[in-house]
Amino acid sequence: MGFLRSLAVWGVICVATILFGLPAIPFALVPPRGEWFLKFARGWARLILRVSGVRVSLLHAERLNPGTSVVLAANHESFYDILVLLAALPMSVRFLAKRNLFRLPFLGWSIAAAGFIPVDRHTRSRNAAVVDTALARLQKGRSLVVFPEETRTRDGELLPFKTGAALIALKAGLPLLPLGLAGTLRIQRRGGFTITPSRVVLAVGDPIETAGRPVTERGALTDELRRRIGVLREEARADVESPPEAR
Repeated sequence: MGFLRSLAVWGVICVATILFGLPAIPFALVPPRGEWFLKFARGWARLILRVSGVRVSLLHAERLNPGTSVVLAANHESFYDILVLLAALPMSVRFLAKRNLFRLPFLGWSIAAAGFIPVDRHTRSRNAAVVDTALARLQKGRSLVVFPEETRTRDGELLPFKTGAALIALKAGLPLLPLGLAGTLRIQRRGGFTITPSRVVLAVGDPIETAGRPVTERGALTDELRRRIGVLREEARADVESPPEAR
C-alpha cells in the first residue's frame, strides 16, 4: 500500500506542477513581479501537502511579521521543507534554490520568472552575483529564504552551515530569522521514493539583528544561527513526538 500510495502522490505532484506552473509563468511577470506567482505557488504547496497527508503546526507564529523584510534561514531535511515554508510563511518570499531546479519543466520555468535565485554550490565564482541578486530582491521589500546547509541531510543531523545567509543579512542590514523544521524527513528522504503521511512542526525563532554589524562577523553570525536553528529544531521535534493530548 505504501508504494501505491506514494506512486499516486507523485502523480498528483507532477500533474499539480503542470496545472499550477503553466499559468504561473505569465502571471509571475505581472508587476509587482512574482507576487501573483506566490498565490499559485502556495496553492500548489498546500494541495500537495493535503494529498500527502501532511499536517503543519507553527510554534511562535507571532514572530512572523508579513510586513517586514527579513532573511529567513531553515534547516533542510526534505523536498517537503520547501512546500511547508511556501504554505506557512505569510510574507512575500523568494528562495535561494539549487540551479538544477531551474532546469525542470514548468517548475523551473515558473520560479525563474518569479525571481527565485539559482545557486550552484560547486561554483564559488558565482557567489558575488548571487549575493547581489539577493540584495536586489530584498531592496524591494521582499524576504529571502535560505537553507544554509545548501543540501538535504540524510540522517537528520545538521550539516555544516555556509556563510551566505549571514553575509546577505549583514550586507542588507536586515534581521536574520532562524527557523527550525521537524517531521519532513519522515515524509520523504533525500533520494527516496516513498512518501509517508506525517505531522510537521515549524518553530520560528527570535530575529537576530544585523544592522551596524560588519561583514567580517559573518562567521560568528553563522555559528550563532546554526546554534539557534539547532535549538528550534529540537523544540519542533519534541512537539512532533508529543502525544496529541499534550499539545
